[in-house]
Amino acid sequence: MKYDIAPGKGIKGIPFGTGVSGVRAALGAGFKSFMRTPGAAHPCDYFAGAGLFANYDKTGRLEAIELASPAAPELYGINLLGMGFEQAVKYLKSKDPQLEREVDGAISLALGISLYAPHAVNDPKLPPESVLVFAPGYYD
Repeated sequence: MKYDIAPGKGIKGIPFGTGVSGVRAALGAGFKSFMRTPGAAHPCDYFAGAGLFANYDKTGRLEAIELASPAAPELYGINLLGMGFEQAVKYLKSKDPQLEREVDGAISLALGISLYAPHAVNDPKLPPESVLVFAPGYYD
């Protein structure tokens, strides 16, 4: 499923700040709710059929969306999971020259997008494993 990324705002139809019930209504049934980490402030929802994790802040408002296969997260019409990691980094860097490259991914604070690619060290031509779309202040 295609998801249009709106930098700093969320994905089309599901903006940051949406409550748990609103996210679930927008994405439909078939989710699993769980604490992603022991210190998580709120359970996240995983929509397996959509390849989407919805992460909430302590008040239950959407603050980040992680997309993995079969999702097709698009930024300005380009599927970030439909290309190799190096190519995705190059594309994001053309939109944000301050993009921060890491061993297993890359983060653009300006776009509110990060790539997770644990295999990048061995094969940067493989696509990222996931794309995280996050609200302003998420990494503060």
